[in-house]
Amino acid sequence: MLDRLILSKEHAELEALAVKLLEEVEAAAPGKTLSALRWRLNHVLMVHLAKEDKVLYPYLQLLPETRALALRFEIEMGALAQTYLAYASSWPIERVEADWRGFGDATRTIMRALRRRILREERDLYPRITLISSAAA
Repeated sequence: MLDRLILSKEHAELEALAVKLLEEVEAAAPGKTLSALRWRLNHVLMVHLAKEDKVLYPYLQLLPETRALALRFEIEMGALAQTYLAYASSWPIERVEADWRGFGDATRTIMRALRRRILREERDLYPRITLISSAAA
């Protein structure tokens, strides 16, 4: 079973990276750290999603008291993950530089959705991990 603290630490890192990226897009032009920041955000997010998809959701779906909640979150996250991947792949650095304002708008939209999702997971889903882990002990 995944440790809730690890998942929450990843959420905190994703939140911090989102804040940095949102600060970056407020600048007049792309900064020197933009590519590295985007790479780090992509990496942390993909590793985190893999943990949820391969371990967390299947485990929670086995338990009657969390099955429906886990299934709903998994379906919703799949849609958000696809939206995020489309965002990431549609903004190569050349396009970012050519349409900085458009990139900023797209970034604000996807970061808002990602941050909302993190808040919901921390509030509604992750407390169930603690309850299940405690009951299993």
